[in-house]
This record gives sequence, C-alpha cells and structure tokens, in this order.
Amino acid sequence: MVQSRNQSVLVSVVVPLYNAERYIAAALSSILQEHTVPLEVIVVNDGSTDASLMRAQALGDPRLRIIENQGKGIADALNTGLAVARGQYMVRCDADDLYPANRIAQQVNWLSQNPEFGAICGGYAAIAPKGSPLVQFDDSPIAEEITLELCAGYARTHLCTYAIRTNVLRSLGGFRSYFKTAEDIDLQLRLGEACRVWYEPGIHYYYRLHRASITHTKSSTEREFFDAIAREFQSQRQTTGMDDLQRGRVPPPPPISPSCRPLSAAQHIQKFLLWRAWYEHQAGQRWQAISTGVRSALTFPSNLATWRSVLALALKPVEATSFDIKPTFRR
Repeated sequence: MVQSRNQSVLVSVVVPLYNAERYIAAALSSILQEHTVPLEVIVVNDGSTDASLMRAQALGDPRLRIIENQGKGIADALNTGLAVARGQYMVRCDADDLYPANRIAQQVNWLSQNPEFGAICGGYAAIAPKGSPLVQFDDSPIAEEITLELCAGYARTHLCTYAIRTNVLRSLGGFRSYFKTAEDIDLQLRLGEACRVWYEPGIHYYYRLHRASITHTKSSTEREFFDAIAREFQSQRQTTGMDDLQRGRVPPPPPISPSCRPLSAAQHIQKFLLWRAWYEHQAGQRWQAISTGVRSALTFPSNLATWRSVLALALKPVEATSFDIKPTFRR
C-alpha cells in the first residue's frame, strides 16, 4: 500500500538524532519498510554536527519530517517530536538502532483490538556495531499484562519496543528533562501508573552497541543515579501521590569524577553476554550458558572477574527448578 499525502497518519515514529551519520540511513530505512500502516517519521535533529541530517534527507521519503531541536538533550528532543505528532500511536526509534519488519503493524493491530490497554511492548536484541547479533532479551515466552510489574519498579524491556497511545503520553506530560539518562525508565514506570500495559513475546527492536551511543558517553555513576532516582520517584508517588520533581524539589545529580569513565562498547557487550549466560544457567541450559560465558570473557579478555564467572558457570550445579530471574531492562 502506498501512503497518499492526504491520508491521515495513524502512527508517529519519533527518531531523536545526534551525530549518527554511520547508522541513521539504516535506522530510517528499517522503519520506512512499513507500508501497510499510514505513518510519519519525525526526525528531531538535536544539533548534529556531522552528515547525519544530510543522510536522512537523502532518503527522500515523503513520510519523513525533519524538526530542529538545537541540542537541548534527549528528553527535550522526544518532547519536541511528541508535540508535533499527528498519529494516534507513538513509537520511538533511536538513530543508531533498527526495527524488525512488520513490528509497527502488529502492535497497532493489537492496540486497536484491545482499547482497554494504553501500550504494548515486547522483547529486544542487542547487536554489534556492524549489525551482527549478540544476545536476545526476550525473557518470557508468555504474552501477559505487565502493569503491576511496572508499578513494582521493574522495567523488563527497552522503551523503544513500546507502542503507546499518543493521548496517554501527552496526559503524562511526555518525558522529563531532569533525566539526562534513564528518561526511558522514568517514562515506563509512570506509564504503568497511567494505563494498562501488555507484553508480547518476540523481538521488537534491535539495540546497537557502539562506542558513540549515549550509554558509552555517560558515566556509570550518572546512569546508576538516574536509574535509582526514577524508582525513588515512583516510591514517592505511591506513598504521597507526588514525587519531588512534581513538587519542584529537584535533587542535584552526583558529582562526576574524571576517573569514573563510562563502560566501553566491549565492556557493555561483555556485561550483556554474562547476564545471558547466568539466565541460561538458571534455565537449566548449562552447556549453552558456558558457551555464552566464554563469548562474554573473550569480548574483553582482561577482565578477570568475568573469567571467574565462567568458571562458576561450569562448576555450579544446575537447578532449573529454582529459575526465578526477575525481569528488568539491561543497560
């Protein structure tokens, strides 16, 4: 189906863009392969200084809308997209990641058939800089409601796997610019308080790990602080009805020591793979766990702690009946 210019938009895809010239064309192409759903792709250029904008414009697809944001940060970029979105549903794709085929249509069809739900999400997979698969985070084979899980502070998946009703997002006030990172965790937790959320198994997003991504430009101290404060704010809302941000009491972020460096892409990949290895071990898949553990160790061989974990995987008895890893989004 070819989308006409006069056809009403059903889905708004917001793509925050900052210096992603190596990946933006692939990211947009993976979205624009969807031709069965009327959509717009809102590219919010957040002050890029490389060829990112030129490569986005070169695609020449009439469904693309380019909006300038003047380098105000990720939350403001997302809110800029939300403010101009015309679709009934909103989804997000980061400029270095990928959508699988038919993902948008499947989620929109589900939401249209289940009007009592405000959002749907799914599993995701991490991929290497050149796109080769690393590890899947599709933790549950069961399609289920996860509203209570979110209200308990557990965000099992990536926000970019979500399709959300636009009016629900706007009722929440969008993203909160206080969060220099973890704006996605904060949004997921607030979303669980505002509407019912469904989880559908399967890979709905490809998350690319590379050295220039925001995960590798923010210190571990900063990421851990904002992750923790998102959950602290949720606890405050559940206890008193409001959190400190809503009261205008803005907690200062921690000082960032020059010695506190972000994880490298290799360290991040190692962390993901090691998590998967222990997940497989507790699922009773001992040999697969050892294999994944060795892959993890070889990704960043100088980390002796990872080699010790691989040895523990080999020696620790498998107890599949005790399989109870709590789902939570891995960064």
